[in-house]
Amino acid sequence: MRKIVEVKPLPDKKLFVKYSDSLEGILNLVKLSERDEYKALREIDKFQDAYVHPETGDIIINSNIELCKNATYDILNLKKQMEALGLFID
Repeated sequence: MRKIVEVKPLPDKKLFVKYSDSLEGILNLVKLSERDEYKALREIDKFQDAYVHPETGDIIINSNIELCKNATYDILNLKKQMEALGLFID
């Protein structure tokens, strides 16, 4: 079972995420903040804290925003495939 081994907040509402199977990349959460269920992201100037929840393995941002480890894996994997095809995605 793949697990998140590193998560690091970056400027401009971005996160660096690395998985145990070596998949890694940067998630841009600006668009996500436009969704009502993630409106808390709109009020954050920068991510002060991001970590992996010890029980669920999901990403926790600023202690109150949770991102599913499987969904973030799928997003990063899709980005990797699109980049391999010469398509740009951010």
